[in-house]
Amino acid sequence: MIRKTQQGKVVSDVIEHAGRPLTPLEVHELASQKIPRLGIATTYRHLRKLTEGQQVVGVDYPGQPPRYEWADGKDKVHFACRSCDKLFALEDTTGDNPPAKAPKGFKVQGFEVMLYGICPQCEQG
Repeated sequence: MIRKTQQGKVVSDVIEHAGRPLTPLEVHELASQKIPRLGIATTYRHLRKLTEGQQVVGVDYPGQPPRYEWADGKDKVHFACRSCDKLFALEDTTGDNPPAKAPKGFKVQGFEVMLYGICPQCEQG
């Protein structure tokens, strides 16, 4: 059972309403706008609790810190901006089929699609 605290609620709300996966530092920066004295260790502790409680899921982006997004049960494709390094969650249009067939003898347990490019904000900027 996750104990409900003001800090935990703010961290949870930041991730739930972010609209994209966030690094722990991004979560901390946004949560600190509501709780100015929020410690980074507290942010990490709540991220761990939310992950263990399966309320958030980690999103791995090679060469970057882990990111976290709300576990809404929807499959997502991710877009990585090569300019600002932000990661965006997009609607999954791949269905249940992996983009490539696994070799004989391999058991596919899931897959992730990562798109790369420039986000609209960087394109305009």
